[in-house]
Amino acid sequence: MFSSRRRGTRDERGQAIVILALAVTGVLAMSALLIDGGNAMAQQRGTQNAADAAAYAGASEILQNIAGTSRSDADVSAAIQAALAANPGSTSNTQLDLAEYVDYNHNVVGTVGAGGAIPSSAAGVLVGGERNVTTYLAGLIGRGNIDVRGEATALAGRISGICAAVDGCVMAPVTFSIPVITCDGTNRPLRVGQEWPLTTLEDAKAGNTATMSLVPLCVSGPGGVGWLDMSAVGCEGRTLAESIVTPCNKQLDVPIWLQTESGDMNNVESAMNTHQNKVILIPMFGDTCREVPSSGLPQDCTDPGNGNNLWYHIPQFAAFYLHEAYIQGNDSGPCNSAPGQPLGGGNGSTSCMKGWFVKFISVGPVGPPCQDNTPECTIANSRLGIQLVR
Repeated sequence: MFSSRRRGTRDERGQAIVILALAVTGVLAMSALLIDGGNAMAQQRGTQNAADAAAYAGASEILQNIAGTSRSDADVSAAIQAALAANPGSTSNTQLDLAEYVDYNHNVVGTVGAGGAIPSSAAGVLVGGERNVTTYLAGLIGRGNIDVRGEATALAGRISGICAAVDGCVMAPVTFSIPVITCDGTNRPLRVGQEWPLTTLEDAKAGNTATMSLVPLCVSGPGGVGWLDMSAVGCEGRTLAESIVTPCNKQLDVPIWLQTESGDMNNVESAMNTHQNKVILIPMFGDTCREVPSSGLPQDCTDPGNGNNLWYHIPQFAAFYLHEAYIQGNDSGPCNSAPGQPLGGGNGSTSCMKGWFVKFISVGPVGPPCQDNTPECTIANSRLGIQLVR
């Protein structure tokens, strides 16, 4: 009897040990999932950020090549490697495992690092990176390492639109004409045979008055300026001043037709000047129409129109570093005197904006560079950018 009771006690202890071992294994597995899984997710985000930065860096070299500054495959490769090295992880750096040139349709057209020139059809790069992450607890159940990966494509070219205001693309609800229009002595627009000066952002921030532009806001037209109704592009229910102070534009592709606001616009000076010493994106128009043509093409417009509530055809955007806006309607003094060019005519220019049209690389939808030397193409080429695609 005594012997039988001891044997039963041993059996129960053995079962308890097995249950305890299973419980500990379960706890370890759950802890590994929480700790190492969370770390893996953080490392994956870091890997993706590194891939994004590397793709952006490679596309930046291609963009400089497009803009006329000679760049080679070696420059692209070095930029990608440097971007990866500048984005270390908490346990390991991202290792490059894919770097290829792609065209605007994302077709592979070459391998980064092959040497020589950048392929002529290259519009950007596809970059893939990988991190081997050492685990903390998962090694106890046979997973000593976890591989995480990120991949990104970045394209370079002529900006064919803008991203949303929430993503940093601040669009002012005012459109200027292509080419520049100044005002005559009766406050009507008068075309001048020159483009506005184009300069660098650094030059604008330095306040170089020799390259400052003066953009007169004529009151009649079809004018050199139109204040845009932003309700169709994300600003429903806002006044013009509200959509200036807090830009609310969504992502836009060009060309696009936008309608103008009606009424007196002389009460938005303080609203515009909230963007002093900042880059704002200005829609540039080439045509006006009383109604949007059914084809969408400006040449099919039957009534170019005049006055309020016109539709403006926007084929491109320009980057403008705002110095100061004079929009009270009685600013003929500053709007007819330096600094800034071209000067208005007589008393016609009673409102204006002063600042710099700048070469400004920004993020947004991009397309192939222009292939001709028209004024519109020259202006468009000044708005080069990079589009990040994951």
